[in-house]
Amino acid sequence: NEMLEAQLSILRDQFGLASGMRDLPLLPIFSLFHIALGVTSVVPPVNPARPLSLDPWKIVKIISDYSVNVSFGSPTLWSKIGEYCIRTQTKLPRMKKVFMAGAPVPDETLRMVRQIAPNGEAYTPYGSTEALPVTLVAGAELLSTELKSAKGGERGTLVGKVIEHSQLKIVRPENDILRSLSDTAELAPFEIGEVIVSGRQVSPRYFEDSRATEKAKIPDGDGFWHRMGDMGYLDEDRNLYFCGRKVHRVITTDRVYYSVPIEKIFNSLDKVRRSALVDLEGPDGVGVVLEPSPSHWPDTEEQRERFVAELLEHAKAFPVAKSIRKFFFHKSFPVDPRHNAKIYRDQLGVWAREQDRMRRGATRAAA
Repeated sequence: NEMLEAQLSILRDQFGLASGMRDLPLLPIFSLFHIALGVTSVVPPVNPARPLSLDPWKIVKIISDYSVNVSFGSPTLWSKIGEYCIRTQTKLPRMKKVFMAGAPVPDETLRMVRQIAPNGEAYTPYGSTEALPVTLVAGAELLSTELKSAKGGERGTLVGKVIEHSQLKIVRPENDILRSLSDTAELAPFEIGEVIVSGRQVSPRYFEDSRATEKAKIPDGDGFWHRMGDMGYLDEDRNLYFCGRKVHRVITTDRVYYSVPIEKIFNSLDKVRRSALVDLEGPDGVGVVLEPSPSHWPDTEEQRERFVAELLEHAKAFPVAKSIRKFFFHKSFPVDPRHNAKIYRDQLGVWAREQDRMRRGATRAAA
């Protein structure tokens, strides 16, 4: 009860959700919060198992017909809605707040949403099922803030400051169970480490799973800290920069690679729809899988080699990526059905390792 009350308080006082508002929950489970806050939920015709199949025309019509003024959805869904609105020169003047979460939100998506909702603002909360929410930042602040890199040169995704009445630390990443905070060490600003949080909105345990609770919670006197399973760093103003999931790190003999900073580098190319850092295993086993824009798919070996040459040249400008030599092309990334934005990097890693083995086998056979 205490956790739910804290979440409702945050959504009311810090997210500004109040009775009389009309919300379009592109993630339907959020309508449960709205019932308690007196917010009207206008549930759209979206298949939760296939949310990207939504018809943006229908969504925009519902927003207009029912005077919707707030919505929550993944950046992938709002990107599709935003592209439709810009293409059709449609505005959403009644929309006041658009919350996007589930994956890092590209600046381009933020700009689109702010453009189509001229009287509103886009927000990107950060959190998890166990700790919802942890931070909140407005699109205007994200687009105007001078972004800062970690000491190693990595540039994470800015997700703002921890919300009121909560605490956040960056600690040395550990694989073991932590019996107390003394089992690890808090890191200085701009050092990448494991994100841990504490607050009334954080779940104290997993239901009937003491082992999972032991792995994820750090006892601290009468309270506890939750291990988010994410990597990140703080700047001198305690803004959090998200660097990806801990399990998605790739550790080689030379350095540790983090998914978000590496993928941001390659996602900045017009030809690339999205990318994924993968572990090819072994001391130098780092690679990147790319999903090219459909019009730039390399159909021939010559086109593939030319594309790879462009990627290598692009990576030279970034010390954190210049050592990456192996690239793979995949037509459609496996993603989670709920947000249609979280990339299943473990599946792509298995696929890329098989591709790498086949390449090495072909090279030996040719020799």
